[in-house]
Amino acid sequence: MPFYKGHPNYITEKTKKKMSEARKGKTPKNIKFLNELSKNKNPEWIRKYSEARIGKPRMNMRGENHFNWKGGISLLRNRIQSLFKYRQWRSDVFTRDNFTCQICEIKSGKGVAVYLEADHYPKMFYKIRDEFNIKSLEDAENCEELWNINNGRTLCKNCHRKYGNKK
Repeated sequence: MPFYKGHPNYITEKTKKKMSEARKGKTPKNIKFLNELSKNKNPEWIRKYSEARIGKPRMNMRGENHFNWKGGISLLRNRIQSLFKYRQWRSDVFTRDNFTCQICEIKSGKGVAVYLEADHYPKMFYKIRDEFNIKSLEDAENCEELWNINNGRTLCKNCHRKYGNKK
């Protein structure tokens, strides 16, 4: 008896045969894609095309042009956290605190991995947002208080859950 029998994704040979019989004579939904792939099977062409695309973002698939665009529904907080300036602030806070949780003083090393998070403290993120009336990414980038490393501390994930300031 195989070790995976009884696993939710286990399919018996009998079931596989039934599924195969049910598909016979039907055109695959991805036939157009499969035909396109078969045209360009030259390994040299594939390698050249792949190298040409490395590091080049698909500009036609960004923002409103992306097939899954839903009208800019991301929360302002998430958009701010995706900024390079935020990542830099976070890195600066970690470096200043020597990559150590400021509450329990735990640190990665000696076989222990600690997930660290940057917390806006003593002035909380939402208070800064409300005080400086931040409504857009441009407002956030221009707000010096938001990027002040003295307004941040390093916490491990557990301490951030326990002691992180919540609205």
